[in-house]
Amino acid sequence: MLKSCEYIIQTKKENIDFINKIVEAYDGLGNVRTLDNKKGLIKIITNSFLLDDMDKVLKKLKEHDVFIEVLEKREWLGVL
Repeated sequence: MLKSCEYIIQTKKENIDFINKIVEAYDGLGNVRTLDNKKGLIKIITNSFLLDDMDKVLKKLKEHDVFIEVLEKREWLGVL
């Protein structure tokens, strides 16, 4: 069964736009929402079918020195 999932991510505030653009470049991979711009806290919403792809994108970003710490990976709580 397909479910919506979300990542709660800590990054640097200057990385938020870049991460958003990378996720947007993969049409349909996910949606990035900023939770706290000053603290660099974001949420990425995706679906359970795309979790492996999202994990790969986040891993690649880390390999290219983009600070990303996944604080939580869970079923989407329904809040944008």
